[in-house]
Amino acid sequence: MSVQDATGIIRKAMAVIHVLEDEGEATAAEVSTRVNEPISSTYRLLNHLQALDWVESGSARGRYRLGRYFSRIGGLVADLLDVRERALPYLRALREKTGLTSYLSVRRGTRAVCIERLTGRSVHSLEYRVGDMLPLNLGGAPMVLLAFLPAEERDMALLRIQGEENDRLGARGEALFHELDLIRERGWSASHGDVTKGVGAIGAPVFNHRGELVAAVSIGGIHDQVFDDSNNPALVLRCARAVSESMGLEMEGLQ
Repeated sequence: MSVQDATGIIRKAMAVIHVLEDEGEATAAEVSTRVNEPISSTYRLLNHLQALDWVESGSARGRYRLGRYFSRIGGLVADLLDVRERALPYLRALREKTGLTSYLSVRRGTRAVCIERLTGRSVHSLEYRVGDMLPLNLGGAPMVLLAFLPAEERDMALLRIQGEENDRLGARGEALFHELDLIRERGWSASHGDVTKGVGAIGAPVFNHRGELVAAVSIGGIHDQVFDDSNNPALVLRCARAVSESMGLEMEGLQ
């Protein structure tokens, strides 16, 4: 298939998606009319889109609507916007209590992306600014995102990480598995100069009201400033739990 052919198919698929987005539900004939395609081609395209979960059967026989894929994407986008807004006051409080830079990160494939950073009082030259990405197998926020993924997703991410090459290799193999077990056991991650020499970080997971991992809260700074204060892990964990509760997660019985 040529690039031109592939582009044409994608455009037709998006035209169908836009019709269902506008109408809510539609028959194949209605879609065919709207996208100006033969009914037979429209049926085939709808069948292909159903196989991808982009389209599903509607409320009556012969009707179609957007599928679960778009529901999941919509939920992820909503969670992303929601968690940043809800996390900000807790990130500010965390920065004030620790004096360290506070971060909010989300996962994208085998990377963690910084979506919020509040610079601490003591360090102004840390790496990992808003929009920056780090591999999931190093750093406070990335490691906690990897550790608390559902088991199947975590295994898939680990397979991809083992095959990746980058300038910052981070923990691999048994060392990585051991570290992830430790993070899940205690509830937070610790980074000891693996991103930037002399810089430490502590991260903890954030969950939505369905108990799904959506983000990580972390602090970073000069290594001794991060780890000399034994209260810092508890402060980060408390911040992450407060954000999770603000997202609707019930955390009764947790310290």
